[in-house]
Amino acid sequence: MGYKMIGVRSSSGNRLLIEQQLADKPWKLDWFYEVRHLSTSLGLVEAGLGISALPGLAMPHAPYSSIIGIPLVEPVIRRTLGIIRRKDAVLSPAAERFFSLLINLWTDDKDNLWTNIVERQRHALQEIS
Repeated sequence: MGYKMIGVRSSSGNRLLIEQQLADKPWKLDWFYEVRHLSTSLGLVEAGLGISALPGLAMPHAPYSSIIGIPLVEPVIRRTLGIIRRKDAVLSPAAERFFSLLINLWTDDKDNLWTNIVERQRHALQEIS
């Protein structure tokens, strides 16, 4: 592959998804660094120590302006996210608004979410160049 791979620990849901999708491939990823948190992998990537595959929702904004995201074309890895709340609790206005924002974002633009994040990253890099 040519790059040192930075991955989250093997018990992570993200890692399990990646390994499940690659199970039938003739090659295996050789994890050079294994971290506990995605934020640690971002720091290692920013330091130039390797590359990492992570969910689009985990793509950073500042202060990681030197990192750019590139969507994985093959294999496509999808995961299901949900929102939990107490049945008997009334949400505050701020929490209710946040809940509505997430529902609208996930239902209206779920296919373009990663593309939008990557475009934001490219635009940010062009601004600082």
